[in-house]
Amino acid sequence: MYRLERRVFLPVLLLLALNVGLAWPGTRYWAAFALLWLLPGLGWAGWLAGPKGHVGVEELTIGLDLGIGTVGLITLWLHYLPGPLSLPMLLVAVNGLVILLAFLSPFPPRFKTTGWKPLLLVIAVAAFFRLLHLGYSEFQGDEGVVVMRAARAILGDGAQLFYHQKGPFEVLLPLATWTLSGTLNEWQARLPFTLAGLVGVAGLYLLGRRLFSRRSSLIAALLLSINGYFVGFGRIVQYQSLVLAATTTALLSLWRLSEGEKRHLIAGAMLLAFGLLAHYDAALALPAFLYLIGRRLRDKRAWGLPLLLAVLLFGGILASFYLPFIRHPNFVRTAEYLSHSRLGPVGTLHNNLLSFLPLATFYNSIYYLASLALLLISAALRSFSRWGLLIPIFCFSGALIVLPLGPPVSLLSGPAFALLLTTLLLSRKTPPAVRFAWLWFGAPFVFYIFLVAVPRTHVLNFFPGASLLAAWALDRTLEPLPRRLRLAGDAILLVFLAFLVYYPYLMFVRHTPEVKRAWPAHRPALYPRLTDIVPGDGYFGFPYRAGWKVVGVLIEEGVLEGTYATNEEPEVTDRYIRGMERTYCPGPDWYFIARDVQDEAPFDRAEVEAEYHLWGEVRVEGETKLWLYRRGRGTEPPRVYHVEDYEADFNAGATPENTLPPPPADYTPAGYTLGNMIRLLGYRLDTGDSRPGGSIHLVLYWEALAPVKGQYQVFNQLYDSAKRGQKDGTPGCGLRPTILWEPGQVLRDEYTIPIYSSTPPGEVPLLLGMYRLDSGERLPVRSSDGIPIGDTILLTTVTVR
Repeated sequence: MYRLERRVFLPVLLLLALNVGLAWPGTRYWAAFALLWLLPGLGWAGWLAGPKGHVGVEELTIGLDLGIGTVGLITLWLHYLPGPLSLPMLLVAVNGLVILLAFLSPFPPRFKTTGWKPLLLVIAVAAFFRLLHLGYSEFQGDEGVVVMRAARAILGDGAQLFYHQKGPFEVLLPLATWTLSGTLNEWQARLPFTLAGLVGVAGLYLLGRRLFSRRSSLIAALLLSINGYFVGFGRIVQYQSLVLAATTTALLSLWRLSEGEKRHLIAGAMLLAFGLLAHYDAALALPAFLYLIGRRLRDKRAWGLPLLLAVLLFGGILASFYLPFIRHPNFVRTAEYLSHSRLGPVGTLHNNLLSFLPLATFYNSIYYLASLALLLISAALRSFSRWGLLIPIFCFSGALIVLPLGPPVSLLSGPAFALLLTTLLLSRKTPPAVRFAWLWFGAPFVFYIFLVAVPRTHVLNFFPGASLLAAWALDRTLEPLPRRLRLAGDAILLVFLAFLVYYPYLMFVRHTPEVKRAWPAHRPALYPRLTDIVPGDGYFGFPYRAGWKVVGVLIEEGVLEGTYATNEEPEVTDRYIRGMERTYCPGPDWYFIARDVQDEAPFDRAEVEAEYHLWGEVRVEGETKLWLYRRGRGTEPPRVYHVEDYEADFNAGATPENTLPPPPADYTPAGYTLGNMIRLLGYRLDTGDSRPGGSIHLVLYWEALAPVKGQYQVFNQLYDSAKRGQKDGTPGCGLRPTILWEPGQVLRDEYTIPIYSSTPPGEVPLLLGMYRLDSGERLPVRSSDGIPIGDTILLTTVTVR
């Protein structure tokens, strides 16, 4: 009876309380967060501890990431079902998972009381940089894409995950949270990713403690806690924190396996699969992963059912997404994007040793990177005997000599570093733990520095292994010293770490001013850079807020109507502009001009100054960040709006339905299909100036039915017995080419078609279609009932007066 009560009654009672919490607006999000991202992790932690074991920090850390992964996987499977993802479906599935885990492990779990204090210190430091002001910034760039995909997926678009060109997990986490919580604001969407980032830091600490010493593990975890890449990505809705958590906990599980705990083989296989469902970058941990498995498989007792189950789980988890993805038309497009835009030609060497530094020294201080590099050199030298030192000296000096010479000579740095890494791995003086850390660091380092054409922020993948190696080298340097000198070294180290800590605080946490957006006026004076070059892109997680929620509320209230243009990219504005049509052409009803825009969309500043007046200002914490310009001349002073007064109203209406733009209203339906991949939904036509020498204004509404391969131009012709007017162009006044279109999105496309002065009065047919920009080949057209009608659409007739 006690056993039944412990395994069934208590978890059911807790689940019931959280389910009831979903019914109350004040507790709904927290109940959803606990149900999705905490409770399953506790169940997995109990399973890892075994029926008679106690849950320690390692079981809890690994279990939390297993919980995140299994809930993401369940959400993926439910997403495949026809129709929208509903709250009851997900709730039943998650409740079932928790009850199943309760049967497999003691509930509530019994926790060990040892080993928590150093870990809590690491978590406190990491949490400070990731949680403070987490909801300040509006969704930026890729975040907006993820949130919009999650909204479409919730409402039944089953292909959104296949259009994403990454793993599905960064969409599935906000999708699940949104489904249970009903509304989703910035910090609510980011919190599960922040949790994953904290799990990743904890996993690195625990892994370092297994590999080396407590001092080494503490230094390594603190180095990773303040790493600018992981701080920035730990504050946004992106996959990097998920990959970090999955790889660190997977490797921790596999190291536990090498000590005889077979249950961790299954956990490690599942976690690595979850990492690969977050992003392909997780594959760079495979060499270290296979090394650990190989060490254990020398013992035949590791073979059998656990290994078979681990292989089946690993393959089955990956197949649940990648098999249907391979069959989807967008797979080829994704493969082409990765191979051409990122990897470059297969087999081609690159050298990014210098080119990655401008961005790396923006995310991190030069002192941080220089210290890490020196400690890595120290770690390398410790793996060689006195005569063997000739090898690293030769490799380092050779790489540094040829580095500034430029290609093709500089490409020899890659083979030199590869030779050095191979020698380190094969050296008899390299302990197994250090060999494992070199593998974890070396695979992503060689890949992204020497094999990838455009690595950008993906270089962050070699920092976890680098942190372990640097901490080990520092610990080995301090350990032989007398006690007083060692204490003095620790004090100096703490002061230096405090100095390093201030840089990520300035760049990511403090937002008055927003250093990245106000660069170089507020450049941190204490932290010089190697170069004044500031890369144009690749920035994530830096504070930025323009006050777009004010615009969203004013649109809902009917204050702002018509069309708008802006200097902000659509990945940002689409999330906040509710129902207002964006145009990329001159002459909108409104211009919304944001301050300190990072990826600025082009707009005609002269047109704004000549034909518009300042109608309103949006202020963030008292500072004007967004200007609202209305067409025509105004006599009243501009209205002033404070985003703090409108944020609650906007967040209250942040449902998936309100997030997606409604279909355009008041247009003439058309329904033509071009090339089985593009549909002309309809059009609007203004013939107020339809006279010889005048023009007509045409607005087209396009929808992609499938990923569009190639670049297509739109042709518009007035043609009877002869051509009476023509206007061709790339959709969106040249700014929305078809190769960027995705199914489910409606594009507004405008043309002003001149009427030749020789045109006689009368009725003139308006013809249109699409043709390839490179070959001129036109797309075949089908009518709304599917009948082929050639390659031209007879849209309507225009009366020329």
